[in-house]
Amino acid sequence: MARWQIALLGIFALCGLALTNPDRAAYETYAVEQIGNLARDQCDRDPGGLGVLVQGPCRVAVAAYLPQLRPLLSATTSRQNLFLFSIYRSDISVPSVNFNTRIESIGIFNRFFTYKAP
Repeated sequence: MARWQIALLGIFALCGLALTNPDRAAYETYAVEQIGNLARDQCDRDPGGLGVLVQGPCRVAVAAYLPQLRPLLSATTSRQNLFLFSIYRSDISVPSVNFNTRIESIGIFNRFFTYKAP
């Protein structure tokens, strides 16, 4: 393969990466889903043998709070756009329920990969 063909292939690959760098709105949708999953997992844990008594109300509270999470994420998320991929950092704090967390993810190929989460 000639050098110019290899260079052209490299240029196409870089353009493909840049075109599949997901935007902030896609990250917010992804993050709300992930945080919802984390919260539901917490609800399913059996604190002190209370089981069903706690799971139902906990899941109702999570479902009620999730719609309010997107504006909070929007306000607390930073995006470091590196052209080929992006790094997203979300610092979420809800003092009324004593919830603090930091989530860090990479966006590439129209997907997100979380590398730091509680």
